Parts: sequence; C-alpha cells; structure tokens
Amino acid sequence: IKYVHVNCRKERTSYKALIKIVRALNKNFPKRGYSPQDLLDIIVDSINNRNLQLLIVLDELGYLINKGGDLIYYLTRINDDSFNSRQRISIIGIARDASCLSNLDVSTMSTLQRNIIKFKNYTKEQLYEILKYRAEISLKENAISNKLIKTISELVYQSGDIRYGLNLLWKSSKIAESQDLKYITMECVRLGNQDIVPFSTLDVLKYMTLQKVIFLLAIIKALKKSGKIQISSLVITNSYLILCENLGIKPRSYSQLWNYLQDFKTENLITVEIKSEAIKGRRALVAVQEISLSKFEEIIINILQSKGIKI
Repeated sequence: IKYVHVNCRKERTSYKALIKIVRALNKNFPKRGYSPQDLLDIIVDSINNRNLQLLIVLDELGYLINKGGDLIYYLTRINDDSFNSRQRISIIGIARDASCLSNLDVSTMSTLQRNIIKFKNYTKEQLYEILKYRAEISLKENAISNKLIKTISELVYQSGDIRYGLNLLWKSSKIAESQDLKYITMECVRLGNQDIVPFSTLDVLKYMTLQKVIFLLAIIKALKKSGKIQISSLVITNSYLILCENLGIKPRSYSQLWNYLQDFKTENLITVEIKSEAIKGRRALVAVQEISLSKFEEIIINILQSKGIKI
C-alpha cells in the first residue's frame, strides 16, 4: 500500500494536488509541463506497473472543494472505464464541516455521502485525559497538578481545538521553566494564554502567498492605527496601497483584494460585516477578534522577513 497525504490548505488547486500525488510516486517528477489528465494517467500507470494499492488522504478537503471539485470528481471516476479490473485507488477526505460537499456536483456528492463518518467534539473528560497523558510523558513528575490540567481542559473545551490546549500546556511549562519554578502555576497558564495564537491560524499563515500576507498586514496596521473595533474595506485598501508603495510591490486589483477578504473570513482570520447590500458596490466592515493585533503583526512581519521582505 502506498500512502499519500495531501494538505489541501497548502495544495489548493487540483493541479497542485495531483502533482503532490505524482511526486509521492516519483520524487523526481517535474512540477510543470503536464495537463491534469496526463497526471491522472501517470498515476494509474504507476500504480498498475508497480502493483500498488494507493491510499490518498485529502486533508482540509474543504479548501480544495471551494476552489472547484474537479479533482474529487476525477479520482472517484478514475476506474469507471475498467469495471472488472482491480480498484487500486482509495480516497479518504477530512473536512471540518461536511456541508462543503454541497459544492460538489450531484454525482460526486452522492458517491462521497455514502461513506461519511462524523466525529463528535471531544468531551471535557476526553480533553482532560489527553492533556494529562501528554503532561505525563513530557513533563517532570508533579510538575503540574491534575486540577490545573482540568482548568486547561476547560479552556480548550470552549475553543474546541485540542492543539490549542497542547500549545498552552507547552507554553505554560516554558514560562515556569524561565522563572525557575518547581511546578506550573495558574499564573503561568494565564501568562501563556495571553499571546497564544491558534495552530490553525499559524497553519494558514504558513502556506499563504506573499501578496495575501502583505494584504493581511495592511489590515492589521489599519486596525491598529484607527483604534477602532471595525474598519471599512476602503480604509484597508488605502493602507494596502501605501504598504505596497513602501515595499515597491505592485498592488493587486480591487476584485482580487475582495477575494482575499473572503478567504480570510473563511479561514477565521477576520470577521466581515456587510454594512449595506442595497448600495451599489460592496461595503464591508472588517475586524480581528481572537488575536492580539500586536502579536498578529509580529508574526506576519516575521513571515515576510523570512521571505526576504524587509518591513
């Protein structure tokens, strides 16, 4: 069995996902110069010639579907012309919300909906057991009390993100270590929770294109400068144009910036409130609610600097 994991948050187009699969079968395969159908044929030929069973896991499937579900259709229909032959490709899709499947065509959706497994959110008790186990294998004995682990699990339960809890546990332990404490205190947890950034946010930023990162920085800078909870898309655009001029970068079109806003909203980086749909043109009020603006700005600047952009 050949296992291929595709992070659809990173590989957001059918072509990129197909290249990821092909290069898992042949690491020296070129990234350009082939059509999607060519790539599908290469996948089929490779697994047949090597007598492989291919298991493809499409993680964060919603991102790929939102850009068009062509790949899902191709993969679910890849064996249609060879009914009596061995079925060599199996697909597992992982999505935060099964409602994204409604964006697929009817035939593809009917194929996938026959085999949906829904996982319930962790209970407080399950979160507690996970965090307790991680603490036992990673920290010194008695470095944290069960009561404090329970407190962290309650914080995690509100967000629904176990990785947030693991990050908070790690950050609290580092704070205790920096203060030369024998064990983690509630104050360590409070301090750790102040500037924590969800892993889901870091994942989004990690794979974001340069232009989108610059636009996001313009939003953060505009919000900080205004001192308001929400700012208009016009204010953001002006901030973006100034930032592009300072960096010597050609700005994107207004329609592209609007698409970026919708992407940021989908990725839970911002909230967007439409002020008046009756007025000609799109008016929106944008806010950032979950993360400290200063912390957000620091992270984005570090990402840009890692890409060779000096702010």
